[in-house]
Formats: sequence, structure tokens, C-alpha cells
Amino acid sequence: MAASIYSTIEKAAADAGRNAAYNASRNVIDNAEFFPHGTSKANITGNIVDAINYNVINTSLELERQTGRQIYINDIPITNYTSATFTMADVNITQDDPFGFKVNIRGGIPIRIVQKEQVYEFRLPPTSAYVSIEGIEDPYIWINTKFRQSNVIYKYPYYATNGSYRDYRMNESVDSDSHLQNLWYCLNGTDNPSNITPRSYYFIDPYGLSFFDRLENRSTSADPEYTRMSTFILGDPLLEDHNGNQYISKVDRDYFRGIPGTAIRVRGSDMSDPLGALFCLSQTYKDLLGLAANNYT
Repeated sequence: MAASIYSTIEKAAADAGRNAAYNASRNVIDNAEFFPHGTSKANITGNIVDAINYNVINTSLELERQTGRQIYINDIPITNYTSATFTMADVNITQDDPFGFKVNIRGGIPIRIVQKEQVYEFRLPPTSAYVSIEGIEDPYIWINTKFRQSNVIYKYPYYATNGSYRDYRMNESVDSDSHLQNLWYCLNGTDNPSNITPRSYYFIDPYGLSFFDRLENRSTSADPEYTRMSTFILGDPLLEDHNGNQYISKVDRDYFRGIPGTAIRVRGSDMSDPLGALFCLSQTYKDLLGLAANNYT
């Protein structure tokens, strides 16, 4: 029975985390309103806590019904609970990478199971469940392109690192169609899980934005560098906002701020993206992504 309660908590944390992240993203997109700064993580955590409570209470009540035993959490009979066994103080969110987060539930919460004169007591161990945000729509792109362009978060698959050295592998070759690889694959989203192209991948970016930054429409991030990502804007959906100037860096946060960029030449011609628009990058991103050579043959 104790194992059933623990597994319920673990599964509820993972399922609730994914659902809460999806709902937060859709809430921004559907209402055209970003979360106030500093509130998105608390909103998602609160929804996770609600879902964990719902699952734990209902599972425990069903176990009582099946076994005739009494279950106590935090020394309170489960039958006395209506909505809350866990609180916001019991749950937190942490990130080790940009493409997901961990739901952590503190250990030490006492559980007691009683059947006649027999009493089983234990404390929940710390629980952690990873929640992927891949496949979730990015409200930062939706709204900042005035609903003209959407994107779905999928991780750029060609990136390599040993922890301190970054190799984005975006300039490995020029193919027979004069496409610079793997930059073209990243722009196109080639082989992404949705099989919809063009749909640019998201890449690890120490200058970029975390998922929570994106929910809050931030232009800079205070989150750790290893939690940040960026993607490329395809086409030129905000052409009128920069007076027809094509030379705007196509990294998302650069583009929305109107940061100038310069083109990359491939076999003597300026490179275009899969929608046929001129592809430019700021010098910061040319340096980061290993594209500062500018001219590829």
C-alpha cells in the first residue's frame, strides 16, 4: 500500500508537470497575455500541487475502500482531506537543461496506515520527476510575431558538448543544393518528431531565454545559462516593424528587438532560409554558432 501511494505521487508529479506546462503555454497564446514577470513558475507549481493532491486523495480513498485500512498523511485521516495533502512548500521546480524541468517533492512527509491493532508508519522519501517540454508550443514566438508564425519546442539534435566546449556543428559541409549543413537542418527542422517542416529547432544558448522567460515575454534572462535556449525566426513576419530592413538577426530574441545582422554567403550567394527570406545573424551569434567565417564553399 505504501508503494502504491509513493508511485501515485511520482506519476502524478510527472503527468501534472507536463500538463501544467502545456496549459501555461496555451493560456498565454489563447489570451494573448504573458504572465507577469516572476509568476510563471509559481503558476505551474501551483497547478502541479493541485493535481498531485487530487491523485493522492483519490488513490488513498480507493485503497481504504479496497483494504478496509485507514490512511493518515501528515497525521490527518485521508477522509478529512477535501483538496490538499501537499502544499506549495512541499513542491519546487528545478532545471538542469532548457528542454525540461524537474518536479521535486520534499521528503519526510509522514504516512500512517492502520488496520485494527496493526500500525505501519513511514516517511515519504524525496521524489523527483523529469518533465519534458518538447512538443509544447512557444507563446513567445506566437505573440511576438503577432500570431503570424508559431513554433513548437524541439531540441536541435546535432549539438555536441563535453560540458565546457560547445560545438553546434552548423558549418560542417555544403550540400549539393548549396545548403550549409547542419544550419539548414536546424532552420528547416528536418526529421523533427512532428514531421512538419519548415519548423526551426531550438538550440542551447547561454544568451537565450528559459521556458519560464518565454512565458513572461522577457528579453533577457536571470536564469542559469544552462537553462536557456533560442530558435531562428523563419521568413520575415514583422517586416513592417523594421521598415523593410532585411538585415535583422534571425535569432528570436534578436529579431524581436530589431538587432542588426549580416548575411552568410554560401557558394557566392547570400544564404536564404527555407521560406526564401534572407538569413542574417548578429556577430554575437555568428561567433557563438561557429559561423563567423561568413563565406562557405
